[in-house]
Amino acid sequence: MKNFVAEVPEKIVFGAGVLHELGKYAEGLGKKAFIVTGQSVRPEKTALLETVKGQLKQAGMETVLFAEVEQNPTTTTCDRGARLARESGCDVVVGVGGGSPMDASKFIALLAASGGSAADYIPGGKFADTDDRELKCLPIIAVTTTSGTGSEATPFAVVTNPENSNKPGTGHDFWYPTVSIVDPELTLTLPEKVTVNTGLDVFFHAFEAYVCKDANEYADMFAKRAIELVVDNLKKCVDNPQDLEARSAMSLANMLAGTAISLGGTFAIHGMGHSISGHFGAIHGETLCALGPALTEYSYQGNIPKFAKVAVLLGADPQQGEEELARGCADQLRAFLAAFGRDITISSLGVTEQSIPSLADDALFAMRGAIEATPVAMTRQDIIDVYMKSM
Repeated sequence: MKNFVAEVPEKIVFGAGVLHELGKYAEGLGKKAFIVTGQSVRPEKTALLETVKGQLKQAGMETVLFAEVEQNPTTTTCDRGARLARESGCDVVVGVGGGSPMDASKFIALLAASGGSAADYIPGGKFADTDDRELKCLPIIAVTTTSGTGSEATPFAVVTNPENSNKPGTGHDFWYPTVSIVDPELTLTLPEKVTVNTGLDVFFHAFEAYVCKDANEYADMFAKRAIELVVDNLKKCVDNPQDLEARSAMSLANMLAGTAISLGGTFAIHGMGHSISGHFGAIHGETLCALGPALTEYSYQGNIPKFAKVAVLLGADPQQGEEELARGCADQLRAFLAAFGRDITISSLGVTEQSIPSLADDALFAMRGAIEATPVAMTRQDIIDVYMKSM
């Protein structure tokens, strides 16, 4: 059995209606909260923000709102937010929304306490290799409103550097939120497109953590259960968006999958997908859908027993032989994605043949760890070939 180190240090408050307990868990974390959320504020989100402010007020906190985070947040947006947080004297950061606001909130909490630019802390930056013990970070509260990304359960954050379009994943132990509020009621108003794209992100987190080279027995428990929950419940959420039980199952899957990647990581599906989002602004979940089948075909031989198990979880006949199941896992995945209209290509996301070599270079630079965790080793040419096969 493989050795592993397991650390899951954050407090997660889970269940329908738990947003109204935020004040209790926020008490004592600070005096002035910097609320980080997205640019698109729908009416129901406005009510959500008022509830968050009210709960923080109960905890004795003043609030400052920063509603400027875009899809695929940039280093410059994080810099701007951190500057405002410092100038406002904020001492705790609250991320409200999906993965983009939560990821931005992590960078803002770091920058507000340690200084510098977000670009300084990603690969190639002057503080990229600085030991966590030499850095400071404000406490982070995460309030997730989607069942996707898992940022409320991980020490990771992803931002895009507009200077070179790199979109690396970065991790720090202090980025585990101090408190995460996971209230499935907040997902009931999600548009179908967001439900699907974030839900499939959950699937790929769990899938990749389960089969990658860095997988371990502890992470497997979280990953396998998350896959089961997505397969059983994502379609229910699409068919009946008000199905609170199915929404709760997806919220749980999201949290479990986030824990799985914290303990085991992802592989080239995420590693290559980030480059597409960084260069073309593509939706993260859709980049995974476009790359997943080809990368499954490429890598299944590196872990035949587990790819076979995933195929069964996706609906394959368990009476088939293990190697046959593993070989057919890519087709099972295609059928699963097709049920949600996500049997797509990377060309549909804007990728051109001419752009592929630079995408491969970016993946190797910004997401090398994920590339190296692929069950079958990948050279630069292998990455290019998989991109081409995904066109």
